[in-house]
Amino acid sequence: MSALRKFLLLILTLGLLPVCLIAAEPDTESASNAAVYERQIQLIGRQTALAHRLVRSMCFVQAGIDVPRNRTLVSDTRREVAAAFMALKEGDPARGIAPISNGNILTQLGSAEMIWNGLDKKAAAFLAEGMQDEEVLKLTFKSQSLEKLWRNVAQSLELKTSVELPPDHLMRSRLIATAGDQSRLLQLAGKDACLIYLDQAEEASTSRREDLATDLSTFNQNIFNLTFTRPAQSDAPPVPALEQAAFNTWQSWVGLEPLFYALINPSNQAALPALLPELSFSIEYMDLQLVETLEIFMAL
Repeated sequence: MSALRKFLLLILTLGLLPVCLIAAEPDTESASNAAVYERQIQLIGRQTALAHRLVRSMCFVQAGIDVPRNRTLVSDTRREVAAAFMALKEGDPARGIAPISNGNILTQLGSAEMIWNGLDKKAAAFLAEGMQDEEVLKLTFKSQSLEKLWRNVAQSLELKTSVELPPDHLMRSRLIATAGDQSRLLQLAGKDACLIYLDQAEEASTSRREDLATDLSTFNQNIFNLTFTRPAQSDAPPVPALEQAAFNTWQSWVGLEPLFYALINPSNQAALPALLPELSFSIEYMDLQLVETLEIFMAL
């Protein structure tokens, strides 16, 4: 090959190279954006659970159930939520969390932080001075408000995801949100269980038993789908570590579920002091399993 032909071939190759790089760039950028969104979705979903865990733990302390553990949970939850707000606003590279930059979502995040600050002050006063039962019962409304605000943040982020990422990434994000929502349902059920015990008013207890039954039904359906139905429908190769973690969580639920359903029957009111200590421990154990199982999925 002549020197001229070699030179022309080199120019042609170099000329095509940027085109190849540009063609490959969107895939790399899309994967990077997806990972950013997924970590944000995971963290935001976790906050809906923590809103209820805070009040649940305070209720258990107020009821004299597993007091040292639940006081520690109140303190741990306060720190965890404060760190989450910081990570979402400023980023946390160590956890792979980028700061949220969208103005609308930041405004929604600010609204959630305002409600949280009020709830956090109540929790600090509770740890320092204690509260009356009625004051603890009222905190459930703050936790519900906070959950709704976090859901607004999550929905706005999902909308942004649906616009900027391919459909397969959106489906994965929704699966992460569903898995994370299991912690919310579990903590909410634990909170309602304790409030049924703490609040002896018949009308309030009836309403909470109905809410508890609804949350348990949703949790039960989700955990079955996540453990058995969705893996069976997926074309992806099986991941033994994920399958084992999901099955272990399912087994924990099989042991915990009867305790919850026992609370729905009003005739079991007298048995609540015996059921609640086991619930207190089992809820946190299973919540940890849910978090760890989701983390395995996130790493795939």
